[in-house]
Amino acid sequence: MLMKTSKPLKRIRLLLCATLLSGLAAHQSRADENYFGYTYGAETLPKGGSEIYQWVTVRTGKADGSYKAVDLQTEIEHGFTDHLQGSIYLNAIQHNISGVSDFTSRDQFRFNGLQGSLKYNLRSPYKDGYGLALYAEPGYKRYSGKSGDRQDTFFFETKVITQKNYLEDTLIWATNFSAELEREHNLEEREWETELELTLSTGFSYRIAPRWFIGAEAVAVSAFERADLGKLGEYALFLGPNLHYASKRWWATLTALPQLTGWPENSGAHDLEHFEKLEIRLKVGLNF
Repeated sequence: MLMKTSKPLKRIRLLLCATLLSGLAAHQSRADENYFGYTYGAETLPKGGSEIYQWVTVRTGKADGSYKAVDLQTEIEHGFTDHLQGSIYLNAIQHNISGVSDFTSRDQFRFNGLQGSLKYNLRSPYKDGYGLALYAEPGYKRYSGKSGDRQDTFFFETKVITQKNYLEDTLIWATNFSAELEREHNLEEREWETELELTLSTGFSYRIAPRWFIGAEAVAVSAFERADLGKLGEYALFLGPNLHYASKRWWATLTALPQLTGWPENSGAHDLEHFEKLEIRLKVGLNF
């Protein structure tokens, strides 16, 4: 004989189902949401989901003269499965340089190549207690990001991405370790150069109000000549604040990273030959 379910029990079951569904919807809306400007999170888009991002990175300040570079990236991202997503990037770059030692003065805006990436999620911070993902990105650039000189650069970057959420997902901590191998062809000197760049980035982001997060991010970059770990060419450390806003259909992240220290020191305690005094990055993402 079947027993009838009481109305209070039915209401409780309905409430639990609604809570579960809303939780899943909230998780999907957070998938691959960028809380940081430079550090990647471990989540990926759900199968069939797509996003378009616009990146704007402003790099400014050398030891002398006037220097400003603007990197523009348009990224289209798609979830092939619930764990694997792919992206393609179209790049452009603008240089406004005047009176900087060892740099050619120029005011130019140019297309700067393209790249693609794959990201595979192994663990979810929302389901497994911590997040872990692997990332690979090959690409090609037509101009030097530092000087704006014509230069063919082929690169391949890999990342290990970790993420841990605290306080019921109100505090996000993500860390990336990246290795990028570059082959640069200087068209004037007709020489090929190989460089290995290792980057460690980490960031915290805390929700201060519905849809709003604030935090801080640190990035340490080291470059090795001829991909030889015994031949350090330069390094720099950046640290600064970030601000993140997210709605149901779109999100935006703003990060400012001043250079704290660098080597070789050519302007106080900074390396302003290979890096800049300040980087500011704005990322805007739209779900569709």
